[in-house]
Amino acid sequence: MAQEASIDSPKRESITLLLVVEDDPTANRLVEVLSRPDGVGYAITRVLRVEDALRLLQETPFDAMLLDLSVHEGPGLDSLMRASAATRSIPVVVLTYQRDEATVLKAARAGAQDCLSRGEVTPELISRTIVHAIERHKILQDLTEAKQRQRFLATHDTLTELPNRYSFMQQLGPMLHAAKRRNTKLAVLFFDLDGFKAINDNLGHGVGDELLTDVARRLRKAIRKCDLIARIGGDEFLAAIQDIEHDETPQKVADSIRKEIEKPYHLDGHECWISASIGISIFPGHGEQAEQLIQSADTAMYQAKGSGKNRVCIFSDEMNAKSIERFELVSGLREAVHSGQLQLMFQPQVCAATEEIVGVETLVRWHHPTRGIVSPANFIGVAEDAGVMVQLGEWVLRTACEAAVGWAAQTQARVAVNLSGRQLDHPDFPWRVKKILAETGLPASRLELELTESLATSDAALRTIAELRAQGIRVAIDDFGTGYSSLTLLKRLDIDMLKIDQSFVRGAAQTDPDRVILAAIIHMARGLGLDVMAEGVESPFEMRALLERGCTLMQGYLFSKPVDKNQLDWLVQSPEAPWRQVLADPDSWSPPVELESGASNEPSAPPMKTAPAPAGGRVELGRIGARSGARVDPDEDLYPFLKTPSR
Repeated sequence: MAQEASIDSPKRESITLLLVVEDDPTANRLVEVLSRPDGVGYAITRVLRVEDALRLLQETPFDAMLLDLSVHEGPGLDSLMRASAATRSIPVVVLTYQRDEATVLKAARAGAQDCLSRGEVTPELISRTIVHAIERHKILQDLTEAKQRQRFLATHDTLTELPNRYSFMQQLGPMLHAAKRRNTKLAVLFFDLDGFKAINDNLGHGVGDELLTDVARRLRKAIRKCDLIARIGGDEFLAAIQDIEHDETPQKVADSIRKEIEKPYHLDGHECWISASIGISIFPGHGEQAEQLIQSADTAMYQAKGSGKNRVCIFSDEMNAKSIERFELVSGLREAVHSGQLQLMFQPQVCAATEEIVGVETLVRWHHPTRGIVSPANFIGVAEDAGVMVQLGEWVLRTACEAAVGWAAQTQARVAVNLSGRQLDHPDFPWRVKKILAETGLPASRLELELTESLATSDAALRTIAELRAQGIRVAIDDFGTGYSSLTLLKRLDIDMLKIDQSFVRGAAQTDPDRVILAAIIHMARGLGLDVMAEGVESPFEMRALLERGCTLMQGYLFSKPVDKNQLDWLVQSPEAPWRQVLADPDSWSPPVELESGASNEPSAPPMKTAPAPAGGRVELGRIGARSGARVDPDEDLYPFLKTPSR
């Protein structure tokens, strides 16, 4: 016994004990027993009544309470229950006249950690009982806190400490029953943060977590305590607003929350801005069940996002029809990948200097069994949201590589394939590309992957691009000038080509600012050692503007609309192909008639006549001066030192 006391005693310099004893002899005896110099040290405070002990506990912390129940057993147990209820942070040990099984059981049920009779009190026993009661109480507290934490984690988001989806559903049910009983309305709000992914990718997940925590704090402040807010995953939140008296109330609440979220965030030395797209459904008009209301609010949120983001939309039956259509598209798209409903189309990319097709961009068409041809604009976004994009993108990549191998006998043109953010984010994407190249036999140098600037902003994306280029694959930035046009990013990007967005090409033939911007982009790209290609070239005027500024790589309807594989073979091989005629004599150009799938490979319009080149000097278009014997270097006006010295 003494050894046990000596083991425990070094852990505590002194145990603070609150002694609740009515008669003095008992109190003096207990103090004497607990004050032995060779035992555990105790700092004892004595009071006469439980009420006095409870008042004292509010002011001073104690390690344990020793409560004498010997005088009045019945009232004493009542006192014990009151003491236990008020002193859950410390253990209570009781003294009784008798230590029979019934008394011990009553004391335990009343909240005592242990029970001793006066007759068995010895210095070793009482000291050991108090010490063990303290240790048991600590273990029970730890277990209780662990269970409470477990229950909290099961019902709350660990990052923001908001209720999770499960908890939201559990609480929303009773709220709907109450609204039905009181004949009142209730609104469900579905929030999705706009721009969160860009912050998460560029500034890191730590900053992203801080942002979500700050958003949760603002949401708590923006709603009443009687309402409900939850984070259901990622950057999505739900709210339930009770007791709606006016139809415009949900819109006003959502707008006030949206404006609160729009305010700047100061995170890790960065000032950031985001916005929120919010969908609203209202009980009972938009549904009477929790799941139905959440689904309707989700549908309205997608409408808000599709309408330009940073806005609020209230659910309507028309949205429901669009939601059903979207669901059918997703289901059909999964089947289309495997059932031959998808078709690749090809748009040539020409070099005006060499009069060759140097590349072919792939575009996917969906031949839906009931809807006919579905435009990529109507299903690519759906594929991204529904998680089908990786599967669809892999089909496009494999099919494009197989097609490029097939036309190797006619041309060594590269095949260009557009990438989605989902593909680029996939951790084994470089390995998947390498595997497809090996299985199809296409050399890596003949594959070009195109991505927009907004997809190339994160460190992970930059690493993926570097891995692709290390395989020998070319990488191009598509629609340059319209996304996150950062010169710092451009300096970091390991790419081969910039594709100038068609908006600058269109304006270059019309306005001075666009001409200046176009020239600057071309100059910058060549200065960085990058190829530069113009997209969406549709007229000889645009082609002339590009050639005058040194851009010879072009793509657009001026040369060819997207065609199928058979039509592409004809465009590559035929000397009468319209794109050749455009380069030979742009002044005789007229809009080409689109070839129908499966039509004859002969051109539908007579070949254009070739206009004679001006005598002497250089020509601006056509065969880039080759016919007149002049030498035209697209870079000579940009870099005078490259000019051949005159003799």
